[in-house]
Amino acid sequence: MPKLITMCVLVLVMASNVLGDQFWGAGSPDFGEASPALFELNTATGTVGTTYTYSDWNWIMGVGMIGNYLYVSHNTTADNYHFNISQVDASTGNILSTTPIADLTGTDYPQFNSLHAKGGKLYGIENNPWGSGYTAGLKRGYVYELTLDGGGVPVSATLGAYVGGAPDGALTYQDGTWYASDWKSGGSPGESWIRTTADIMNTNFGGAAFTNPARGLVAGWDFEADGDLIGVSWQNFDVFDVDPSTGATTYMYNLQSQLPGNLTMLGGLTI
Repeated sequence: MPKLITMCVLVLVMASNVLGDQFWGAGSPDFGEASPALFELNTATGTVGTTYTYSDWNWIMGVGMIGNYLYVSHNTTADNYHFNISQVDASTGNILSTTPIADLTGTDYPQFNSLHAKGGKLYGIENNPWGSGYTAGLKRGYVYELTLDGGGVPVSATLGAYVGGAPDGALTYQDGTWYASDWKSGGSPGESWIRTTADIMNTNFGGAAFTNPARGLVAGWDFEADGDLIGVSWQNFDVFDVDPSTGATTYMYNLQSQLPGNLTMLGGLTI
């Protein structure tokens, strides 16, 4: 069962457009440690609201949403190297189902670093980082399309397009185009490419724009209703607006002070 943290902030709303969009994001502690968080974010005010923590999980790497279900790519403190897809009730934080990704892809030690939902299906990008000893049958850098059963539980996976060498965080769709972040360099704050395709199952991603000036490795993003692309930085808790055509970023705010103190990085953002 999740631990619920409610952060109450009084916001005076003067016009309907001040309400912005309600996103869900995720934060994680250091590798092997416990209690990552799912949190609700109002992008207009920069306010973190309802937050759920999970005492037997370790990292949350991707978050997608269909209806009132959150889909979360995560490992556990008992098994850091096998990642799962958990279906979570967004109203309560309760875990409704958990499916090992290896059961869907038939690969060893898979890790989906991003998730996005479209048309009743989930799309995840594989980025196993564990080395050559853990890659039998693995399609690192590729998209998988996950089919759900009538209860919303993932039941199968189909291999799709190739993204890049380090597709480490973000995936979304807008107006006929898929957008993925492909990490260009490490360090702090690091840098990301923006890679795109119109056909996520059959046409490999390409045509990269570069996030310049960079605000860290992009760990999750999604479009607001007004068309703005909002991203989060993996290692410095920044939220920023991204121009998807040029890669230019505009700093918005930092979330660290509003999140549980054990978290060291962000991962995943969805509306």
